[in-house]
Amino acid sequence: MSGAPAGKSLWRHPDFVRYWSACAVDVAGSGVTAVALPLIAVVSLHASVWQVSLLSFAERLPPLLVALPAGALADRHRKRPLMTGTVLACGAAFAAVPLADAAGCLTLELLYAVALVTSAASLIGSTPRISYLPSLVPREQLLEANSKVGVVASLADSAGAQLGGAVVALLGAAHAVSLDVASYLVCALLLGSIRTPEPAPDPSARKGSLRAEIAEGIRYVLRHPTIRPLLLTGTAFTAVFAFLTTLWTVYLLRELHYTAGTLGSLLSVAALGGVAGALAVRRLVDRYGPARVMLTALAIIPFTELPLLLAAPGLTGQVTIAAGMFVQLACATVQGSTQRSIRQAMCTPGMQGRMLATGQWVTYGTRPLAALLAGASGTWLGLWNTLALGTAALVLPFLVLLASTIRTLHHVPVVTPSPGPPHVEGEPA
Repeated sequence: MSGAPAGKSLWRHPDFVRYWSACAVDVAGSGVTAVALPLIAVVSLHASVWQVSLLSFAERLPPLLVALPAGALADRHRKRPLMTGTVLACGAAFAAVPLADAAGCLTLELLYAVALVTSAASLIGSTPRISYLPSLVPREQLLEANSKVGVVASLADSAGAQLGGAVVALLGAAHAVSLDVASYLVCALLLGSIRTPEPAPDPSARKGSLRAEIAEGIRYVLRHPTIRPLLLTGTAFTAVFAFLTTLWTVYLLRELHYTAGTLGSLLSVAALGGVAGALAVRRLVDRYGPARVMLTALAIIPFTELPLLLAAPGLTGQVTIAAGMFVQLACATVQGSTQRSIRQAMCTPGMQGRMLATGQWVTYGTRPLAALLAGASGTWLGLWNTLALGTAALVLPFLVLLASTIRTLHHVPVVTPSPGPPHVEGEPA
């Protein structure tokens, strides 16, 4: 590993800065698309609540299909070429949206296809990107690295959402997607410029079949006394959050009559909450311990949905919703960065990709089902009643973590990996 030695600032690690910058550019472009795609569906193509939920379903289905193979591939092959290739694939797929709009043949079916392809490619690329970090920086600096990536990701997300709202208002939603296409090209250049030698893949990762490696990763995660409860907590949170976010845009545009610019501003303020959480997480964990920090963050999150339920159209409602979303993203970032750092630190190096992929398969695999359930509930029960139901369900992640042994964890562990086959901490060697 080259760059900054352990204990020195990661800003003196030039390849981490390139990695950090690539993440920022990627997230900024995706922030534009996060505003543009729903607006294309709701405003330009006049999609119903159910059709919007189908778009969300298409975006969230790939973890069920490709997460497990993606993890095995990330452990079998060098990670940087996988990251770069999938970034370019996403850019090519998103380019279809402005081209189809220019040709006058933009349809909901095309949006579904683009959402499905780009989500799958992003997942195949994000698995090696996240599992690449422990080979780029010293393990004792993983929390710092995740915090720095979280800060820039949230800032870029905020800038992207604000930019997306402005560009949509100026040029139209379909043309705004062109900015995301450009961001993927820049991201690929930055990832390609990293010079730190990547460790060769573990030879044992190629000994068995892909199916056997996937099964080994699942067993590893499910038997791990620390990773397993974190995975269950993340699954509960992701499922409920996906249920809620499926209907946010429709509710804000149709019930509260927000404009594209207002929607972009709200998402931008929410992303700034992620910045605040990423900046605070390291100090909070050092002072209070990871268990107390994660439990407190999860306990606060249900209350942050109340402004959305109680707000009326107008400036006051916009301010209260923005404040709630700011706190919500801050808490989500704090608990997410903490649990991710714990999982990375505790995981055997040769299992990093499969550990991450198994978590994505289980956790994110609930999102397409949650999107369909939200669409059905929003159609049958109404948007407000469905959002109220989801808000009440946000207490589940807190209860899951509270019932686990993680509540006694007082510090982020620093585990020195040993050579040899994967070993689950807490089990006989």
